[in-house]
Amino acid sequence: MKRCPRCEKTFPDSETFCEADGTALVQAGPAFAEGAAATGAGEFGEQIECPVCGGKAQPGELICNFCGARLGVESAAPSYTPPSSAPPRGRTTVRRDASPSMRITGRMPDGDNDREEEGRRRFGFVWYLIAAIVALGGGAWLALHLSTKPAQAPVANASPAAVASPAVVASVTAPAPSGLLVALSKAMGVQVTGESAAAPERNQEAARKFFEDHKDGLLESYSHAVAGDSTLRDGMVVRIRVLPNGNVDAASVRTSTNPNPAFDAEVVKDVSAWNFAPLSGGQVEIDYPIIFTNDPTTKDALESQLSSKVAGLSPTEAPEFASALPSPAASEAASAPSPAPIETPAMAVAPAPAPRKHHHVASRAPKPAPLTLQQSVKQVLGSNPRTRRVDCYTSGSAVTIFGKVFDADAKRYTEKIVRQVPGVGNVIDSLTTDTADWAARQAAIASQLYAAGLTGVTVKVIGHDAYLDGTVKSDAQKQQAVTITQSASPVHVRGNIIRVLPGNMFGF
Repeated sequence: MKRCPRCEKTFPDSETFCEADGTALVQAGPAFAEGAAATGAGEFGEQIECPVCGGKAQPGELICNFCGARLGVESAAPSYTPPSSAPPRGRTTVRRDASPSMRITGRMPDGDNDREEEGRRRFGFVWYLIAAIVALGGGAWLALHLSTKPAQAPVANASPAAVASPAVVASVTAPAPSGLLVALSKAMGVQVTGESAAAPERNQEAARKFFEDHKDGLLESYSHAVAGDSTLRDGMVVRIRVLPNGNVDAASVRTSTNPNPAFDAEVVKDVSAWNFAPLSGGQVEIDYPIIFTNDPTTKDALESQLSSKVAGLSPTEAPEFASALPSPAASEAASAPSPAPIETPAMAVAPAPAPRKHHHVASRAPKPAPLTLQQSVKQVLGSNPRTRRVDCYTSGSAVTIFGKVFDADAKRYTEKIVRQVPGVGNVIDSLTTDTADWAARQAAIASQLYAAGLTGVTVKVIGHDAYLDGTVKSDAQKQQAVTITQSASPVHVRGNIIRVLPGNMFGF
């Protein structure tokens, strides 16, 4: 049997705590009863106080019933404080070793709570540290993996012109800026003249195809020029001379809408490195009308401007920019292969056969190559004094005539004789006349005189000479008429028969 030392109730040996007050049970016996009576175990004043939670325990107990801490005799307190008046701090716990009806509720000390929170913080810090190390390791592995992959160099198709120049080879790998356009003018066709202009290797179609296949060098040069001047747009006629072996012997810019010597030099340099297919024939000259623009919407305007420039171009006018290349004779001599030396092997001399009579056969002169349509038209125009200032270019059977004649009658006459050339299907008239230019200058001068109040003065323009007539009110107005005439148009006053008629006393 067990007994409660506080209330003296007895319980079976299987019970551990008193059902009335929760005191730990002790074995009932004479020795215990005597010890309890001698020490006054039934008195609350002699109870032992737990040094950890402040709970009260009976004398002889070694373990605290509230927190499970070990009790010592020296920790006994002289007074007892009821648990309800001074509840211990900490979190609530339940004794698991008591029966369901006798489980005691107590408090965990703050020290255990702090230690638990500190352990939780340490565990979180360790977890974050591990995650950071893993992330850094993954980033380092990715960087190392990417750095070990071989870099792929950009691939670009280089034209033969670029292959001839190491500087162009280095720059052709960079892609050209978007929006750049280098193309042949549709309003003006490619023109081929010369002995072999009709050959399949040199005709218009072959020349056009060669340009499309080799314009990358021009596009690269234009992209560099636009990088320095974003407003650069140009239309130009580039003329090249191609030898029978395919080399370009000379190159020039005949005219352009935006003269730019630096850019012209780059274009001439690019086309001079072209190399056509060889042929058994003569040299040819090819005119390429090329449009350079970084805004495709301006292509039509540039083509129109270029057509106007070509229309006013004289056949004998010097090119805008030309390359300094060797003459055709020197180039042909340089490109011609030197004859191989003939070796005469040593052999026995046989007796010469008897001479035989040969019939003389007259050598035939080589048949001249047929003239192209453009050559035929130019031959007709150059043989007539009225049309010697007219030039042309062809596109199929269509012939465009440009240049200058005297008046409208001369224009009609020129178109008539061109239509009579065999093979001409359509004639496009881009001619200008001297009389139309004179009339335009005359109208500009008359407008300026009228704006200045010289309504009595008339003017007649012939060529670059102007002739004044009419009346003014003073010598100052007469001189003013001369000044206005020469500043309004590029003319010189050749005759001045203006009369001075002073007004009446009222000034009119």
